[in-house]
Amino acid sequence: MVDGQLVTVRLYGGATAQRRVVSVKRDVVVICAEEEYQSALREGREPSGLGFPREDVIERKPSAAQMNERDRRAEAGD
Repeated sequence: MVDGQLVTVRLYGGATAQRRVVSVKRDVVVICAEEEYQSALREGREPSGLGFPREDVIERKPSAAQMNERDRRAEAGD
């Protein structure tokens, strides 16, 4: 998993939600909602997120647009 990647998260009671990865720390994946992720990008700050156990976070393959955004941020030093 990489920062900014879209993932599916298993929530309490078996529900799922789509979220963005903020960071990965050993067995914990810090995630946030899309709105928070986009706001943080616009404001030039780190997104605020919550930690979830890695086993409750299901990876989705990044889209071409996500890959391009990640590459743009890397070149800009973000």
